[in-house]
Amino acid sequence: MTVQGVSPVVNTLFGAPIDPSTASFVVAGVPFDETSTYRKGSKQGPAAIRTASQMIESFCLDEQNNVDAAHLPIADIGDITFEPHTVQSMLRAVESVVGQIAQEEKIPILLGGEHTLTLAAVRALPRDIVLLQFDAHMDLRDRFNDQEFSHASVQRRIVEQLGPDHLIQIGIRAVSKEEFDYAQEHKITYYSCNDIRKEGAATIARRINDAIPPGPPLYISIDMDVLDPAYAPAVGNPEAGGLTTSELLTILRVVTPRAMIFDITEVTPQYDQGITAIAAARIITTFLCIQAKRFQKVL
Repeated sequence: MTVQGVSPVVNTLFGAPIDPSTASFVVAGVPFDETSTYRKGSKQGPAAIRTASQMIESFCLDEQNNVDAAHLPIADIGDITFEPHTVQSMLRAVESVVGQIAQEEKIPILLGGEHTLTLAAVRALPRDIVLLQFDAHMDLRDRFNDQEFSHASVQRRIVEQLGPDHLIQIGIRAVSKEEFDYAQEHKITYYSCNDIRKEGAATIARRINDAIPPGPPLYISIDMDVLDPAYAPAVGNPEAGGLTTSELLTILRVVTPRAMIFDITEVTPQYDQGITAIAAARIITTFLCIQAKRFQKVL
């Protein structure tokens, strides 16, 4: 298998090989932050996450399945390339690469970059997919800074494509009146940080899992600003009052087994000493170790 539209990197996730032929998980970076509006720099996120992944222990102690994420069948094909460096060019390139990976029945893992990339990936996947969005923000604005396609409107575009019943938002705590009204009108399911604190992460995770009908595959998309800035300070749009890393992982452990694609976005590494990239690498490690049960035959 050869994936078109990528440029290999030397420093891969967990030091994984580049060739995706025998891999079950295929990693690609999306170094793009052109529509970022507060703190740019997420185009440096893929490199920072890859570096952090090689500095942390990858054995999955908490999952109790005797798996080392670094030894799973992973390939890191490098960064997705696009010219010119515009949002539409990025969307086309990411859609193409994700489509190639998914066609081979492999699980794409995308390293952002800004959250706009999720729209491109959704376009490459079956229309019955359910998107689980971990995020401080709803991203449901119709336009932002006069842009139809941006990190602040990405979920609005996804709802228009998939329908409101295909989106579940987790960790929400910063919204505009426009977004709140749109969510209410279209009956979009969301769980605020207050909901999670009141009921507990494990309870919310079970509610989310029970609400998803059997059959449709899941897309897990994590904007790192879902975490409180105490746990992830280096993000594009930090918001106080967020989830702890432990709360996020608790929910992730319940919903991950059905996921067919995963992305992690908005790491802006110049705003901390590597804390946020390390958290992102740990989240990816947990995702992989849970997913490993589906691939025991190749371990």
